[in-house]
Amino acid sequence: MSAADPTFEVVLKQLAPDAKRAELDYGEAERPAVSARELRLLLRAAEKTAVQVTYPLAPEVRITTPAGRYVVHLKDGRLNLVTWSSATSRGGNPTADQIFALITGQEIQDDTTPVDAGGLPDNGSAGSRWRWATASALVVAIIGINFYSVWNYQQPPGNLVPPFRFLEPEPAKRLLESSAGFYETGGSPGDRRLEINPDGRVVWIKFGADRRAVERKELTALGAESEGQRALFTNRKSLIKVKDQTALVLFGDTYLRVPK
Repeated sequence: MSAADPTFEVVLKQLAPDAKRAELDYGEAERPAVSARELRLLLRAAEKTAVQVTYPLAPEVRITTPAGRYVVHLKDGRLNLVTWSSATSRGGNPTADQIFALITGQEIQDDTTPVDAGGLPDNGSAGSRWRWATASALVVAIIGINFYSVWNYQQPPGNLVPPFRFLEPEPAKRLLESSAGFYETGGSPGDRRLEINPDGRVVWIKFGADRRAVERKELTALGAESEGQRALFTNRKSLIKVKDQTALVLFGDTYLRVPK
């Protein structure tokens, strides 16, 4: 192998060094300099081993490359590709050769090529071009899934409302009247303010320098109860929990009552 040939850091969990057997006693084994050919053989062996995996086994192959890091789970009789950066960003169930192509950027080897062969098929063949297109589509899909996962985690949890029920009109009216007032998390830049009106109108403000409002949202709220605690359910599908007469909680932040 020439100095220019890439190598990969591989960690095998609950797998034999050749990935041909899966047992709890194997634990984790590091292989710091795996060649591309060896990586292909490991993935193909893992694909065959996956058929034999049963609970409580949870074997996996972790692969670190200059371009990124990946985890391949042996689960449900097949390989499951997951990006290391986000356990929720699943890449689906590609074959061993598709995973190899994704990780190395090389074309997928024809099924008729012997496992021990080191060469790749002719770039001009229709089968090779089709398989390369499949691998490219897989790359795009995984990137898209990762992007969505990052975007989704950055969104405010307004749609993750715990179970609640609306109060009857009279109790709801009393709750709004008793909760009416001004509440703040603090007075520094980045702190927030809630203004609760007895008629259910709510104003949310984010402070900038000198307590200037750099962000403002107007909401409406109805009296509710969630997990045995009084709350105000807003039209943005969020719950303002009423701890007591002096404190509210919104998205995990505590707002304390302040003078007008």
